[in-house]
Amino acid sequence: MRARADVGLILLLVFGLAGAGPAGAQSTSTGIRGTVSDDSGVLPGATVLARDTQSGFKYEAVTDAHGFFVLSGMRPATYEVAVSMDKYKPQAKTVQLVIGNEVTLNFKITPDLVYTEQVEVVAATGRIVDLKTAEIATNVTTEQVRYLPQNQRNFLNFANLAPGVKVSQDEQRKQVTAGGLDATQINVFIDGVSYKNDVLDGGVVGQDSSRGSPFPQNAVQEFQVLTQNYKAEHEKASSAVITALTKSGTNNWAGDLFVLYQNKGLVSLDKYSKARNLPKPSYERYQPGLSVGGPIIKDKLLVFGAYEENRQNRDAQVFLGGVPAPASLNLKRYEGTFPSEFREKLLFGKATYQPKVGQTVDVSYSLRTESDVRNFGQQTSFEAAENVENRVDSVLGRWLVPGHDWLNEFTATWQRSRWNPQPLNPTLVGLDYQGVIRAGGRDTTQLFTQTRFSLRNDFSRSTSWHGNHSLKAGAVLSFLDYKVRKEFNGNPVFRFRSIENFAFPFEAGYGVGNPDLSTSNREIGFFVQDDWTAAPRLTLNLGLRWDYETDMLNNDYVTPPAVRAWASQLGVEPSRYFTDGRDRPPFYGAWQPRVGFSYDTTGRGKYVLFGGYGRYYDRIFYNAGLDEKFRLQYAVRTFRFSTNGAPDPNGNPTIAWKPEYLSKAGLDALIAAGVAPTPEVFLIDNKTKPPVSDQFNAGVRAALPKSIFLTANYAGIRARNGFTFIFGNRQANGNCCRQIPPFSNLLLSTDTKKNWFDALYFTAEHPFDGKWGAQLAYTLGKAEAIGGDLFSLDYRTPADYPRHPTPSDERNRLVATTIWGLPADFFVSGMLTVGSGLGYTIADFSQGGAFGQFRILLNTGRPDHDLAFRSLDLRLEKVFKFAKTQRVSAAAEAFNVFNYTNDACYDGFIPTLPSVNANFGKPSCVVDNSTRRLQFGLRYTF
Repeated sequence: MRARADVGLILLLVFGLAGAGPAGAQSTSTGIRGTVSDDSGVLPGATVLARDTQSGFKYEAVTDAHGFFVLSGMRPATYEVAVSMDKYKPQAKTVQLVIGNEVTLNFKITPDLVYTEQVEVVAATGRIVDLKTAEIATNVTTEQVRYLPQNQRNFLNFANLAPGVKVSQDEQRKQVTAGGLDATQINVFIDGVSYKNDVLDGGVVGQDSSRGSPFPQNAVQEFQVLTQNYKAEHEKASSAVITALTKSGTNNWAGDLFVLYQNKGLVSLDKYSKARNLPKPSYERYQPGLSVGGPIIKDKLLVFGAYEENRQNRDAQVFLGGVPAPASLNLKRYEGTFPSEFREKLLFGKATYQPKVGQTVDVSYSLRTESDVRNFGQQTSFEAAENVENRVDSVLGRWLVPGHDWLNEFTATWQRSRWNPQPLNPTLVGLDYQGVIRAGGRDTTQLFTQTRFSLRNDFSRSTSWHGNHSLKAGAVLSFLDYKVRKEFNGNPVFRFRSIENFAFPFEAGYGVGNPDLSTSNREIGFFVQDDWTAAPRLTLNLGLRWDYETDMLNNDYVTPPAVRAWASQLGVEPSRYFTDGRDRPPFYGAWQPRVGFSYDTTGRGKYVLFGGYGRYYDRIFYNAGLDEKFRLQYAVRTFRFSTNGAPDPNGNPTIAWKPEYLSKAGLDALIAAGVAPTPEVFLIDNKTKPPVSDQFNAGVRAALPKSIFLTANYAGIRARNGFTFIFGNRQANGNCCRQIPPFSNLLLSTDTKKNWFDALYFTAEHPFDGKWGAQLAYTLGKAEAIGGDLFSLDYRTPADYPRHPTPSDERNRLVATTIWGLPADFFVSGMLTVGSGLGYTIADFSQGGAFGQFRILLNTGRPDHDLAFRSLDLRLEKVFKFAKTQRVSAAAEAFNVFNYTNDACYDGFIPTLPSVNANFGKPSCVVDNSTRRLQFGLRYTF
């Protein structure tokens, strides 16, 4: 039945929109619309022809009875736009279009002259700056990606240029957050391919726990960060959307080779490491890459390819902790210096074909592979290291077909992401000598594979009725397969402590059962939108979107009878948490109206008022809700041991220790004998809704002389339906937790987490014109929430949490960049980042440690100085020219030039009175990768 339904959905998608109204999937394309007139009025029948100056591709339109034309489906590039008509001399203007902007270009012609009006053009480049959009968007240009300093090569780092957006400094989790919401709530599109991670945390496939980049940066032409009020065509995001455009071949063969280098001698040691007399760890990084593109058939068939590597070698020191251990254990043998290697390879290939004017066919493939040996060092031995393997394959096929006043864009994409952390020594049981060393093999192996096949069709049409309309409708259908294996504690860990003089383990963690959690899912989305020029100065953006998926939360799950009987004793509401496979229907209510406006106060595009409101639904990633099924089919148990089997001081039962238990087989025997501890139970609320945010904004844009553009606006977000777990078996006084056989703790899901975000954004920009460019983004914001993260266990419910700052809340943040082209072919660029810093959690036990006495105040602690984060990054490049079109350049980059100390690891513990924590509010480390460091590079361009 599902296969038959899928065929029907495909037919609806491919053919059902042909008679709809409204193109450009995920805004990777752009367009020009406007009117042609002369002194007597509008001119029907005029031909407008745009030619890409690099590829030779052409786009053509004929004005209608109102003199109106639309050129759609155009690739962001520099174009010669020509207007021709009988009795008028044809002439052309050169303009530059950037991603995501459909601009207005009105032509007025005479028998001898064509000129434009009602548009602002940057004189040196011809770039059209669209001030009339209602979206809050930041365009990151080719020049910024090419010339700005960047320590870790990843194009997503430049999302920092958008107000309200942050890229994590955590080297192993390069995540993007916006509007105070979690990283899971963004989405990234590259050439229209969604990189949404449906199964794991992080928002973007491969970015949950990686020090790598999702895509080769030398294949990215430009991208746009949509912070708020983006249109109905964008799906699966309730925070920001990043839309990137890849490079394409041109009519001339061109390319480059480059290498970047950094080692430990180029990295400063932070003051805390110096105070501890720690040596600089061994470290070396090479980042080579190349790209090439050109014509197979000029003006028709063009190809482009890119390749990058990231090769990092670093050493980690392993040394014993301060707790004394018997010499007979010979734990010194685990000490030493051991290598940690990271290897990433990124590949991209693309072919672009234009069979006739306006039509475009794109086919591309990208590959990302990673291996990262890590998670050892200090008191974790090299034996306990793991290798985190990561692979993402993406294939795209896209076909744009224009008509007289319409454009159809059909896209088919296939993507597979595979994340596989695995122990280096899976046959060695873990030995955790607490306070001394963690030896033996790592405990957990995981494999998450997400395969997505998507079909999308967008249809656009322009028409005139009480003004000019650019209508667009579209649908997307995604078939998803999740292959998941979670072997939590599949390799047991035995924990020893000094109380027993490390003679035997007091505890062991071990998981056993069926680790397979694979399933399939379907996601469907429909949208309609209208960009309506209702009056010469007023533009309205009206849109509606609907999304649906078949199986976000294991909808056909059946609650086992034993769980029903046990949980009923704890007062669980049966209709909410028990299901027979039919009580958890999919969510059908994801209707999302999105409206915006812009009003040109002068009629010349100089001063524009704008605003809007939109509703944005996201989804709950698959791994968040797996434990309901996982914990019963694969039990993770905690074994407690003692010398005599008597209960421990907390009243928990123990097992009398025997040496034969120190193995998998020994613990399996305990399970078979029925003396093993019982697993936890997770139950999901059948009425769970996906996360949603309501976003609203209002502001003003201004175009000043000398191509300076200003924007000031308010942005607000109200988000709800945050998914989290709470204890369902608390005692009456709130303490945790009532223990009733045959299970241990009960955790219940709830979707009652909420977020608030209010901010003022200010941006200023002078686009790079070959001589200089600059950009500034300032955010004054406040992001708050109730509830914890995936687990809200510090209070009874999320509603009981004090309203607190979110982890990404930073009240003041300024990012400023500049690029200068100097004489003698020098280029200088810089990036200044200044912020008030992130909060830290305060654990207040001053009134006692019982439930109701202590308070966990998430992210409420603040650095004791206003400019808690400061970094000035600079880059200098010298270009040497030879043989007409060939170049060699040398670059030097310095990050945090003045070596500001950006503190982190604040101590937030307040002990029970009268005790005092003398270190309260004091930092003990610095923000990752924030000390001064240098990098050198060479590039050959032809």
